[in-house]
Amino acid sequence: MTIGHIFHLIHVTGDLAELEAWYDDVFGVRRGFLDNHYLEDEKRDASLVVLGDVVIEPLAPAFREEGWEDYPLGRFYRRFGNHWHSIAWYCEDDIALWHQLQSNGIRILGEAADQPPSEDPVPIFTHPNDTVTQLEFLPTRMAITGLDPRFKPDFDPQWWRTNHPLGLHGMAYTTVLTRDLRRATHTYTTVLGGTVVGQSSSALTGTDDVYIRIGHSLVQLSIPNRGGTLAADDLAAHGEMHHAVCFRVDDLDRAEDYLRSKEIKTVARDDHTILTDPDTTHGAPFRFTCPAPGAA
Repeated sequence: MTIGHIFHLIHVTGDLAELEAWYDDVFGVRRGFLDNHYLEDEKRDASLVVLGDVVIEPLAPAFREEGWEDYPLGRFYRRFGNHWHSIAWYCEDDIALWHQLQSNGIRILGEAADQPPSEDPVPIFTHPNDTVTQLEFLPTRMAITGLDPRFKPDFDPQWWRTNHPLGLHGMAYTTVLTRDLRRATHTYTTVLGGTVVGQSSSALTGTDDVYIRIGHSLVQLSIPNRGGTLAADDLAAHGEMHHAVCFRVDDLDRAEDYLRSKEIKTVARDDHTILTDPDTTHGAPFRFTCPAPGAA
């Protein structure tokens, strides 16, 4: 059930054109993977855009379609508004993964809900209550894998470091908020096969954190340890869910100056990490980090 690269991170919005223009303007994302795509089965519009080593899916319910609010993504938007939604990974052995999830009591949604994948592969979606946030696993044998620009020989994930004002290396980690750190850690290690690579407490974010390597990416599981923070407010308002994405940059001061020029406000920072105001990033918390010299 090998889990590999992140397929995408979904950023839900009520104005897809505005959000896509923002990603183009602020990050200079690479396009051509999937643009302006409507999916009838989900009544949603979306694109896939590449930023460093990760793909982000700006997504909105198809408001023009009757009944959009009755579909899962429509219900999510009505409840949470603009927010990070979920994490999707590529997986090598989707059949083994399906059985692993089932045997551990993880509810599966979508076409694979009632029976394991067959010769015709389909994405596997988890129930968000069982995996802290919704997770998707896309079999690498599906055709869309071959369209991913990151797997093309001419793709340079360091382009944003050498050519963009942010000096962006790629994704450092993505954060999932939980009320039960032990249960969440069990799910992401024992069930999903991740490896704990660190634990810490952050005065900046006001959280206790466990860092888990899953496939090629790092997930930060976090529980707030005090109130009055972005994490605490998000958990109180929305419950357990996908909370933030953190990108590594070369120079934190330079990155903050650039973000300010794009009207993105800093809500808190220390010597190594910036937390941006989600009101200035379309409802989704972004972080930018520049590790101390000698840090991994």
